[in-house]
Amino acid sequence: MNASYVKKVSLYLLLSFVITLPLFSPTFSINSVDASQGGEQQSFSWDNATVYFAITDRFHDGNPSNNQSYGRPQEDAWGQNIGTFHGGDLQGLTDKLNEGYFTELGINAIWITAPYEQVHGWVGGGSDGDFAHYAYHGYYALDYTMIDQNMGTVEDMREFVHTAHEQGIRVVLDVVMNHPGYNTIKDMHEYGFGNPGVSEHWTPGQGQNWHDVHQQINYEDAGAWRHWWGPWIRAGIAGYESCGNSEITMCLAGLPDFRTELTHSVGLPPLLETKWNQERQGGYEDWIVPAANDLRRDLGVAPADYIVKWLSAWVEEFGIDGFRVDTAKHVELSRWQQLKDAANEALWKWREENPEAPGANWTDDFWMVGEVWGHGVGRSEYFDHGFDSVINFTFQGEHGNGPAYRLDTMESTFSRYADAINTDSTFNVLSYLSQHDTQLYPRERLIDGGTYLMLLPGGVQVFYGDETARPFGPTGSDPHQGTRSSMNWDSVNEEVLHHWQKMGQFRSNHLAVGAGEHRQIAASPYTFSRTYVEGDVDDRVVVVVGASGETTIDVSSVFSDGQQVRDFYTGNVTVVENGHVTFPAHRNGVILIERAGDLLPSVSASPAGGEFDREQQEVTLYVQHAEWGAYTIDGSDPKEEGTAFANGDVITVGRELNIDESLTLRLYAENETGEAKAEFTFTKVPAYPQVFADPPGGTFAGDTLKVTLHTQNVEGGTYSIDGSDEQAFTDGDEIMIGKGIEAGSETTLQLKAENEFGTIEETYTYTKSTGLTIYFKKPDSWGTPHLYYYDTNPKVDEPTWSEAPEMEHYEGDWYTHTIEGVERVQLLFKDRGTNQWPGPGEPGFFRDQDGWFDGEWHVDRPGDATDITIYYKTGWTHPHIHYSLNQGAWTTLPGVPLTKSEYEGYVKVTIEAEEGSQLRAAFNNGSGQWDNNQGRDYDFSSGVHTLADGRILSGTPK
Repeated sequence: MNASYVKKVSLYLLLSFVITLPLFSPTFSINSVDASQGGEQQSFSWDNATVYFAITDRFHDGNPSNNQSYGRPQEDAWGQNIGTFHGGDLQGLTDKLNEGYFTELGINAIWITAPYEQVHGWVGGGSDGDFAHYAYHGYYALDYTMIDQNMGTVEDMREFVHTAHEQGIRVVLDVVMNHPGYNTIKDMHEYGFGNPGVSEHWTPGQGQNWHDVHQQINYEDAGAWRHWWGPWIRAGIAGYESCGNSEITMCLAGLPDFRTELTHSVGLPPLLETKWNQERQGGYEDWIVPAANDLRRDLGVAPADYIVKWLSAWVEEFGIDGFRVDTAKHVELSRWQQLKDAANEALWKWREENPEAPGANWTDDFWMVGEVWGHGVGRSEYFDHGFDSVINFTFQGEHGNGPAYRLDTMESTFSRYADAINTDSTFNVLSYLSQHDTQLYPRERLIDGGTYLMLLPGGVQVFYGDETARPFGPTGSDPHQGTRSSMNWDSVNEEVLHHWQKMGQFRSNHLAVGAGEHRQIAASPYTFSRTYVEGDVDDRVVVVVGASGETTIDVSSVFSDGQQVRDFYTGNVTVVENGHVTFPAHRNGVILIERAGDLLPSVSASPAGGEFDREQQEVTLYVQHAEWGAYTIDGSDPKEEGTAFANGDVITVGRELNIDESLTLRLYAENETGEAKAEFTFTKVPAYPQVFADPPGGTFAGDTLKVTLHTQNVEGGTYSIDGSDEQAFTDGDEIMIGKGIEAGSETTLQLKAENEFGTIEETYTYTKSTGLTIYFKKPDSWGTPHLYYYDTNPKVDEPTWSEAPEMEHYEGDWYTHTIEGVERVQLLFKDRGTNQWPGPGEPGFFRDQDGWFDGEWHVDRPGDATDITIYYKTGWTHPHIHYSLNQGAWTTLPGVPLTKSEYEGYVKVTIEAEEGSQLRAAFNNGSGQWDNNQGRDYDFSSGVHTLADGRILSGTPK
């Protein structure tokens, strides 16, 4: 039998930097190899990003000559430096880049606080006004077109980005579109707006505090205040639109709110007109961003359009790679998409105009991560409006109550994060251990904390000083200020730093850590694998946490016998024997296993065998660590009689097969280290007609739902809604269902098609949502919980704080309430006393789906029990599960029967287990037909799991 041979360019050689796991039949390599080449850095991917967040002013002072810019002191009049500029600058960041500090940490992106010009003066700091608070953090913008002089010059910025790019490090800027900075008496005098009532040198007198300056300022003088931001903002002063009550129109923390909803020009802000006229006298060239120079005039556009242009100018001028967006929920979603599009266009323009610059040959698009307060690990509407990632508040927990504080939550966290993030290419999260707006992780626990953070699936953020045990600083009456202390270069905890360097480098070397499939191997010591197999990237690691002394590890599912492997943490090397390796554990209890030594060849195919119902099947062949491989499809030995192939070549097989006939594809490769063989069986089956709908039933919110209809192996089919007359459709047609039906009602969609092999009918049921149902686990110290909610969409009647509805007892400590008729909402939990969650002054949780909250949000009820429940998608009449619990004896064949579940197309089984149990299982139809994950079996831990199409997801079927 002859195969038709097709030579194709391998798209995998042009690896996208936003890499996702394949959704089709997995590629299987018989020799598991580590693509890091024993420690060399992997290709960059935002899916595995390690982002270092530096508050530039607090990081390192590289140029003391700019420390007194705009007359800003390093101590206020009361001798405090809680809220002053400390001297850190762009030159300081560049100096640390040149020292190799970031590469030694495994950092591949640096997020810095906004470097554009901030308000020059101070505002009262803390609830007690006990210190002068300057804009050292970059959240009080004055002029987006200029670099703040405390940060450095245009050339300092250019050098910083250039140096970072030379080291393969992306640069991310913190940006704000929601608000400019407060009015300060220094700016009022300098730019002639408002009625300050005192000199710019005013300081609190006896019995006063820094807030008392407001008693001197006349906020009722509308004529004077029109020279400030004018119609650009809303503010609670004379002559300005009042602050609103929604997330979009509120004046967050009393800051003036940009009217980003405006779509027409209202001219330039009077403040900037005054400022730019002063600067036209000259002497400011070192700080004006060149790409923004032509934007310092009336462009006849709306305020938000100006800000988009100004921020994009930084990208066009310097080649900035991404934005971290502050206060994302307080600006219209469409504005974020506008910013993303403009910044992406600017980045590609920079690359084209600077072809020799480091980073100009990178192919990843502009990246945006959003701060959406309270957001966890789940996809939301932000990902449909420009965002690639969001800050994950639930790992640390907004009140320090997240899983980060308990190593025994690793498996549940890792499996849940990997299932959610690494099976959906359309979203990611950035998790943190410490944060400037929450709290610092306990300094005495940073070894364990660093282990947990650096092994998380998805992106991670290193907050400056977590790697050095930077202590909490002076904080006054603002508990967040202490989290932003100056970097402790003179008192670095070397043990902590060394540990973070090891963990960070390992993560950076291995794409599999953040972007790979997670699978637990053993519960004690806790052992897991991460594997990333896509195209010509085959990256696999095994990690042990909590090890001590000589530790033997089962690596049979990842590395083959005879493979030389290394513990990256200690540098010890050994060889896999009988699927196991033994390493002496470091006292920190971590073993990081990667390939070492010479590379064995590896051959694989995608799809990796199986059934196909087309005339022929395309198969992509892969060979690694050998120049060529060889294949046969006639049963002969490819070593002797094979046809040569290169990595990524595509062949077609099966054209001459009859229905129900099979062929075996055999692969071979060799190098000086050894040889590799693999074989895959393909069976041609009838091309039965197929129809399906997307989404495949379920609950929907809103008046209508768009459903896409699909066919396969037929030209078209018919559909019927609620028994109505059948209508014809072709693949990809879209229909709308649900219009006019009552909330809680069901709509039935029936699809039909036929061809010469048979007929197919599929039925889907859609239920119009009655609203969002919220479950809350009451803490022991609380009274009966109530649910306060606001910013509902669609708009419904919203309660006042005192009228927040009491939640209904569900069972145990769980309470529930349904907010009828809404799709999206902000909410807080409270009782009749002083308890509330989130805390006072913090925004509510954003929800756009039902959820369970016990300190962390869950789509499904978090399991209190330790049993293992599996929902299995199958069409078998008599499905069975054959399993081994905790490496014990396997069940007697064919195993335990599964029963019909409450979800259509799924069967179910619950297996009693103890905490920390592990189940290895395969499934069969009771008559010899098996689903055993291509010989690797499936692994489950305590909790609820869904197994569908070879993929294990946490929770019940969606």
